[in-house]
Amino acid sequence: MPNRFIRTLNLEPVDRVPFVPAVYEHKAWFVGRTPSEVCRDPSLLLESVVAECEALRADAIVVGIDVYNVEAEACGCPVTYFKPPDTSIPSLGPGSELITGDQLPAGLVVPDPLSAGRMPMMLDATEGARKAIGSDVEIMGAVSAPFSLAASLMGAANLFMAMAAEPETAHSVIAFATEVVIAYGLAYAHRGLHAALFDSQASPGLISPRSYREFVLGPTQRVVRELSRGGMKYVPLVIGGNTDPIVETYIETGANYILCDGGGSVKSFLPVCRRARRAFRKNIPAAFLLSASIAEIGGRAREEIVSAAGYEGFMLGTGIVPYGIPAEKILAARPAA
Repeated sequence: MPNRFIRTLNLEPVDRVPFVPAVYEHKAWFVGRTPSEVCRDPSLLLESVVAECEALRADAIVVGIDVYNVEAEACGCPVTYFKPPDTSIPSLGPGSELITGDQLPAGLVVPDPLSAGRMPMMLDATEGARKAIGSDVEIMGAVSAPFSLAASLMGAANLFMAMAAEPETAHSVIAFATEVVIAYGLAYAHRGLHAALFDSQASPGLISPRSYREFVLGPTQRVVRELSRGGMKYVPLVIGGNTDPIVETYIETGANYILCDGGGSVKSFLPVCRRARRAFRKNIPAAFLLSASIAEIGGRAREEIVSAAGYEGFMLGTGIVPYGIPAEKILAARPAA
């Protein structure tokens, strides 16, 4: 059946529940390379995405390795890469923050997505993957949402403290991050591509539902609105952790597709998403994939599908797949027709 992912976003019938595992740094494993090698090499990145598609037969794929670093790096944050055989994920280490005071530093400007850092490479790789794989599988880019980008630019702990002690500073940093996200997202839209927003720094495990509404909701709504106006037909929003406490606000962002991660429950998401006619994905935790048997993983997948009670907007996925996990473990979670 052509593009189960889009049909599910539109709440249309499909022959089986779409399968959307969260594969980022693990992409590199499919081509026998490290995440630091693949995330900076356009040909390796494209090769890894195609290999992932062939191995896992997922219904949607995100073109990204270290999905929270690209925009911050383009703004000027140094990213630490690792030499083979080190398979660590590239990271923004201590001291990488660009914003250390209560004002944006002079000279900090919104980067040009067509020339800054790895932004153009990611745009090219997403476009190349879509051409190579075809339209039956949905291919998406990865874009940091405003709050998570602000956490990268300022340091998460510093941002959280500013929210409590200097809210005007926090709002100004998030406002700048919002402009970066819109510019980068529109670069995808102008190529006829889609991109998922990633915002796990806004998880209820890190900030309160009240802070989510005060600092995160408005900027996220603006990004979704601007990307939609720019031609992006759908905008997924991925927030990890237990998002049950914010599911009602999560829907208010306007995102077409939201995430019920390992800590969340279908019981909480289903009535909210059904009422709003919005799609959502339930993740099987990555830790469970590592520890459980093939049969146990398949049983867990069936349980989650049953819990969705036939809702047309339901998808099944996994938590972020660790580098090197055997493909059969991931495939065990793939719904049968």
